[in-house]
Amino acid sequence: MFGNSIAVLSLIFSMTACAQPHYETIQSQSQTNGSEIADCSIRFIHSQNCVSWRWEKLPTESAPGALSFKIYRINAFDQSAVEVDPLSPPFVTLWMPDMGHGSSPTHVSRMDIGTYLAENVFFVMPGQWEIRFQLKDQGVVNDEAIVAITF
Repeated sequence: MFGNSIAVLSLIFSMTACAQPHYETIQSQSQTNGSEIADCSIRFIHSQNCVSWRWEKLPTESAPGALSFKIYRINAFDQSAVEVDPLSPPFVTLWMPDMGHGSSPTHVSRMDIGTYLAENVFFVMPGQWEIRFQLKDQGVVNDEAIVAITF
């Protein structure tokens, strides 16, 4: 009887989940470099552009880190990933959905076409976090790609 209750609860939880985030541990992140094919598994909601990212400096409990990321569009001819600058500068927001708060603002700078560096990446407490790659128009988020991680 107890086993059936667990099975029913598991089924209920799986059917009521509202999102399909990409959960990753802080040690294994999507990474790209010049010799690898772009990982386009993390998509923006509206544009269908994608983002790949990697840690440049892992954050610690006492010091902020940095991450680099690339934004791509999918080539219609051969489905390859082509680096692209969005129409507005990207933002990186750190958000803890279970607690309903974020962390200190990050600073994003452009390094090359479609390539950016986010600094001041700091998680204020351990737990489930989201790294939100956002595109804004006059301060309003109009597109985003979300990576859920555990820190």
